[in-house]
Amino acid sequence: MAELYPWLRLILRHRRRLLVGGLLMFATILAGVGLLALSGWFITATALTGLILAAGGSAYLNIYTPGGGIRFFALGRTVSRYLERLYNHDTVLRLLADIRVVFFQRLAASSPDTLGRKRAVDWLNRLTRDIDTLDTLYLQLVAPPAMALAGLVLLAGVMVAVAPPLLLALIPLALLPAVLWLLARSTLGTSRRQGYQEEALRGQLVDAIEGMAELQAAHHWTDEARSLLDRSRRLDRARQSIESRTAVANAVTLMAIQLAVVLSLGTGLALWRDGALSGPVALLFTLAVLGLGEAFTGLPAAFGRLGATLGAAARLNGEGRPRPRESAPALSPDVVTLSSLVAVRNGERLFEPLTVTLQPGQRLALVGRSGSGKSTLLDYLAGVSGEVEGQVHLVGEPVDPAALASWRGGVSYLSQRTHFFSDSLRANLMMARPDAEERELWAIIEAVGLTELVQRLPRGLDTWIGDQGRHLSGGERRRVALARALLRPGWLLLLDEPFTGLDEATRERIQVRIEPWLADRTCVLAAHDTDALPRADHTISLDRL
Repeated sequence: MAELYPWLRLILRHRRRLLVGGLLMFATILAGVGLLALSGWFITATALTGLILAAGGSAYLNIYTPGGGIRFFALGRTVSRYLERLYNHDTVLRLLADIRVVFFQRLAASSPDTLGRKRAVDWLNRLTRDIDTLDTLYLQLVAPPAMALAGLVLLAGVMVAVAPPLLLALIPLALLPAVLWLLARSTLGTSRRQGYQEEALRGQLVDAIEGMAELQAAHHWTDEARSLLDRSRRLDRARQSIESRTAVANAVTLMAIQLAVVLSLGTGLALWRDGALSGPVALLFTLAVLGLGEAFTGLPAAFGRLGATLGAAARLNGEGRPRPRESAPALSPDVVTLSSLVAVRNGERLFEPLTVTLQPGQRLALVGRSGSGKSTLLDYLAGVSGEVEGQVHLVGEPVDPAALASWRGGVSYLSQRTHFFSDSLRANLMMARPDAEERELWAIIEAVGLTELVQRLPRGLDTWIGDQGRHLSGGERRRVALARALLRPGWLLLLDEPFTGLDEATRERIQVRIEPWLADRTCVLAAHDTDALPRADHTISLDRL
């Protein structure tokens, strides 16, 4: 249960909402019990009064007070049920939003190698499926058992005050926590594994769909489909096992409720026979026990999924934890030294170790053929990934770009693979600098040669560019990505193939126009040759190292 502690602490930040929601839930239970109990009392009292009058006796029954009470409980139950559902579901949505924000903040603060251990589909599963699983934490695992217990204690208190022998009827209900514990224990392992099985199945399905053409070409699609079906059947069997045990627990719960009702009726009739309790009051308590049983009927389903909730919490706890940060001086433009740095792939050095010192504002150009290690080296300097030997020194002090948040915060990186959100051109640019003014946006658009394009767009900068910028051509997307990298403030600028997809004339114009945006920034540039890069102070050919 320790897995739930971090998320329970987060949930308890909304103590007032949780208290109000719990009270509404309790009011619904009380209204249901009151309605059923008072109705039973009223019907019984009316029948007995009629029998007495029919026998020639004298009897009096005030029908207005209990009738008003019945209408009050009926209306109160409807209103409290509606408000409880509305309020508690709003609370749960707020809690899930808080959990998503906290988890996403942890991911954003995590080192890139932590994020790189999983695929995008796995992180999406964390942000959706696992977090949604936690909605059972308050709405099914915390509040309902607490309210059911509170109702049981309240009814027991009333029974003690009116007729203590009636407490015997509550023994079956008092034993239900043991049934729920046995259910949770028997389904815990299977339910916890179910989350991992669903994640693996979803990941395999995504991979299969993405690689369908290759699988079909290699005549492996049938085997892959069979593997997916087998994994799906195993998951279905696990779910069936959990549902079967939950159904047994439901049956035991219903039997306990019915047994409690029978015991209450038998004890009440015995008390009525002895003159210790009136007939209508005996039936009132019997129906009160039956009404209280409604609070217990939904608990087996919730506790049958306890393992899934614990598993989701454990996965969320184990992911996105920031690595310990190295101590380093406050970062600002200063001397950067690449000391005996060499990119490594599969244990093999891609080039001979290079050593170079960059003064503030100087530029280093790395040129070489595809696969020579340029992008690997830039990934490392950006703190993204990359297996590298050697060290980077800042003002003579060794630093690890991946572990130093202040280093990564000062880097602007244009990689070969860039992402565009399904949003406006303005929004995709302002990701780099949220406080950018209109004139700055148009200045950078002019620098990368997109002014005429943006002026032709239906809504200018506010035009929707589609998912991954699909409404733009490849060259236009590359220039927007370059504009975003240049717009981002940062003392270290990394550009990997900045002019990919551009013709020579366009490239030469942009090389001149972006010079003001490169000024006073330490730059590391990479391309196949120097003609595809802005002017540099140092040029190193990785092919000759």
